[in-house]
Formats: sequence, C-alpha cells, structure tokens
Amino acid sequence: MEMIQLVIFDFDGTIVDSKMVYYNSINKFLNPMGFDSKIIDSTIKRGLSLSNTLGELIPSRIYKWFVKKRIMRGVLKEINKVRKCHDANHINDIRTRKILVSNSLSEFVYPVLKHLKMSGVFPEVYCADDFKDKAEFIKHYLKMHAIRPHECFYIGDRVSDIKLAKKLKIHSIIINGRCAWDSNKEILKANPEFVVPDLIYVKRVIERYKG
Repeated sequence: MEMIQLVIFDFDGTIVDSKMVYYNSINKFLNPMGFDSKIIDSTIKRGLSLSNTLGELIPSRIYKWFVKKRIMRGVLKEINKVRKCHDANHINDIRTRKILVSNSLSEFVYPVLKHLKMSGVFPEVYCADDFKDKAEFIKHYLKMHAIRPHECFYIGDRVSDIKLAKKLKIHSIIINGRCAWDSNKEILKANPEFVVPDLIYVKRVIERYKG
C-alpha cells in the first residue's frame, strides 16, 4: 500500500462557496466593456488566476491592472457572503500533511479563511501572489520536499483541476457538490480518478487507497 505524504487542496469551489462572488464582480465590470457573459464564462472555466484570466481578454497590461483592481474591490466587498462548502470542517480529520494552493489572491484567501474561522486548518497557504503557474509551483514544491507524485493527492472541483493532476501524475479527488465551479457532467466527461459529493469522503478515499 502506498503511503500518501501530501494532500493539496484547491480553495474556491472546493472548500469555500465563492463562485457567484467572483462571477458577479467580473461580469459587472467586463459586460460594460462589451464582453459577452458567455465569452467571460468560457475564459473563467480555464481555471486560471484572475490576472491570467484578464490577460486572455484584455491585451493592455495597464488596463488589465486597473480592471483587476476594480474586480477585486467588488469581490472583497462580498466576503461576508462566502460560505464554507458542505462538510468543510472534516478537512481537520485528515491527518496527512496538507497544504492550500489557490489561484485566488492572498488579499481574498486570508480574509475568507479568517471570516470562516479556518485560519488554522492549513499549516501552509499559497496564493496567486506566490506563483505564476499553479502546476509548475506544485511540481517544484514536490521536488523541494522530496515527495513523489504518486505520494500526493490533489483535491479540486473543476475540469482544470483534473487536467492539472494528470499533467503532474498525481492522484486527484474531485468534489462535485453544489459549490463546484464546473458541472457534474463536465467533470465526468474529463475522466477524473475519483469523484465524491462532499469533503467528508476525501479522508475515506485517501485511507482506503491502494496503489
């Protein structure tokens, strides 16, 4: 039986319900610029950081910076509307080393964790400020800590999370609950390794996993 050394958690849609907070703020500022909601949604679905998402839509670096600031201002005003995903408290039951790696900015992640009384759940938290590419960051992290890919689980909620795990050859568990940013149909089409409805099942999958 393989020993799992590390469990990496995604943030938005995996442990916190933040989809509408982001979607509402992004559409509020991009719709008046002439961007159709369908184009915005298809870009968001790529699972990039806000900076990279806007980079796909806005060629001007200066204007992208301005729009990003406006969007984040709108997001931060709605922090009190962000809720824990169902069974998020069960993350504490996982005794394996765990870290949080999010494409959201630290100015959002840390206040949300504090708001939801989850600040002590993850000994290590890494946000979009800490890296340019999430996959490359995780690859480097595993190398630095001498953790082999098959000793690691990645917990996410999107098709992009499935692709990331496959690219890195690490195990993955996708949560397809109501907080997820992608639909169950989209998730299953991407052929994930494990799919569960709630975070309570993550511990069970990890404990029963046999390589």
